[in-house]
Amino acid sequence: MRRVLSVLALTCLGACGAPAPATPPATAATPPAATVVSPSAPVVSAPLADGSSAPRPANDSGLGRLDFPITGSPECQRNFTEGMLALHSFLYDQAHVSFAAALAADPKCAMAAWGDAMAYDKAIWHDRDAAKGRAALARIGDEQTLTPKERAFLRAARADYEKALTSEGHVAWLAAAAAMHQDYPDDDEVTLQYALALLSVYVYQPAHVREQMQAGALALQVLQHNPEHPGAAHYVIHAFDSPEHAILALPAARLYARIAPAGSHALHMPSHVFAQLGLWRDVVASNEAAYAASVAWEKSRGHTPSNYDWHSYSWLVAAHLELGQPAAARKLIEEAGALLSAAKDDSAQLRFAYTRMVGNYATQTGRWQEMEAMIAPVFAPAVDEGGAVGAVACAAHAPGGGGATREPIVPYARLFANELRAEAAIRLGDERTAVKRVADMTAIRAQMTPWKEELTPDLTARFEAERDALLARAHAGLKPSGAAEKKVIEALERRQKLGGGESASGPAMDRTVHELLGEALVAAGKPKDALAQFQTDLEVRPNKALALLGAARAAKAAGDAQKARTYYGALAELWKEADADLPELGEVRAGAGSGTEAVR
Repeated sequence: MRRVLSVLALTCLGACGAPAPATPPATAATPPAATVVSPSAPVVSAPLADGSSAPRPANDSGLGRLDFPITGSPECQRNFTEGMLALHSFLYDQAHVSFAAALAADPKCAMAAWGDAMAYDKAIWHDRDAAKGRAALARIGDEQTLTPKERAFLRAARADYEKALTSEGHVAWLAAAAAMHQDYPDDDEVTLQYALALLSVYVYQPAHVREQMQAGALALQVLQHNPEHPGAAHYVIHAFDSPEHAILALPAARLYARIAPAGSHALHMPSHVFAQLGLWRDVVASNEAAYAASVAWEKSRGHTPSNYDWHSYSWLVAAHLELGQPAAARKLIEEAGALLSAAKDDSAQLRFAYTRMVGNYATQTGRWQEMEAMIAPVFAPAVDEGGAVGAVACAAHAPGGGGATREPIVPYARLFANELRAEAAIRLGDERTAVKRVADMTAIRAQMTPWKEELTPDLTARFEAERDALLARAHAGLKPSGAAEKKVIEALERRQKLGGGESASGPAMDRTVHELLGEALVAAGKPKDALAQFQTDLEVRPNKALALLGAARAAKAAGDAQKARTYYGALAELWKEADADLPELGEVRAGAGSGTEAVR
């Protein structure tokens, strides 16, 4: 979208950071800056649940091994290899450092410039800085001394960056990578580029499972003969990151952390598989290690805590909650919230992760009365907000602005925060406030129009379905009736058909549609139908605490004592190290009896 900066500045007052809602959170417990310390890296003490030993580096870098010979000096080759090891584990900042060192050693090293360019395309995350990528490629001079394969790598990168839209660039890159693979089918790096290009276009799309499986097969081909290649293990995990296929990636997940124990993302990625399989103790160990590695790296570069791996941190919180350990989760959330309240730099990633953590905590514990105070830091001004300068800076990060496009993470966080506030109001019986919070959601969504490429029709439809379901539940609270309950169930079923906006991978940070439908059906006096919803949820998300609890209660209400004991037993096993004061723990242990079977 092309707009004059002044017009765009008005349009996206909330784009880099949406304005506070008409009714801001009542309490924003912001501690004095002097008292705020960044959350320390958790001590990694728990072994993997399979009893295996701690990861050992595959080489001195701790990032794995690969063989990618290039034209250039020996020093350039050494740094290029380190850059590629980092790039395969999506350690983009580390990759840039290594490629810069390679170019410093040999300014004519074309493949080092190529690697630097590729590190500006965070392919699976759909986050690409095309201007910087093109600038890196422009550093390449005479290509006559390069091998045909090296020139093919350059053509593939240019195919990507010649396109203005990220999605179109990835399609062009995929076509070039497929052609390369036909010419060099036995080359590991060509094969993995093809696998990654497939994932960049098709990952997490239910209609394109075939292409995801193709990417996984390519990565497995490399992993079979080079079990220390970080990209091979990494792309296997992404390709099979779904409930139906995650078990295929479990060996690669166990291996990846050993291949690259110095890489924060490499330590985190196995938990994608662990979460799909309900292995929550492994999720804790994986993300403790990932966050600790990110802290070490960012501190070594003099970066602020806002750059730490908050994604892994939020998964750590989620895993503690699944294990019935809200005290540990609350401590982590409070430390992150204090940092967010005191942050002076761009804290978009922390802000979004914090929102997800708060929502997960309230969902798992039912402490909705704490929502307003806990969510308040999300609405603190972001770095690009306030005054004309902030508005122009904001516009520059929107598509069509004067600078590199940046994803609208802050407004996403605030949109979700208002969804949580609406949910809290419904749970607390304040339906009128819930309606107001839904209006705040709609206003923020309208301010995100400059990012039209990301706001696809399916995402818009999911937002509308989520909004309608919240409003139906709010109205049912205002005027309870059989007809109102029916409308709630119909709205939730519509949301379910659209995928419900739930994550394709990772912990469910809020109530799934199946759980909400289960609750609504129990309230409507249909416990058997409710049980079916909880069972469906467990097929997708095994060992999910709230689904197990809902299934146990629904089975009990339906008069199926054996199923109730089975579900209570599975939850008792999951919660065997739960906090002693967990409110539901007594019910679960009493209901378990001798039913301790594993449940999917």
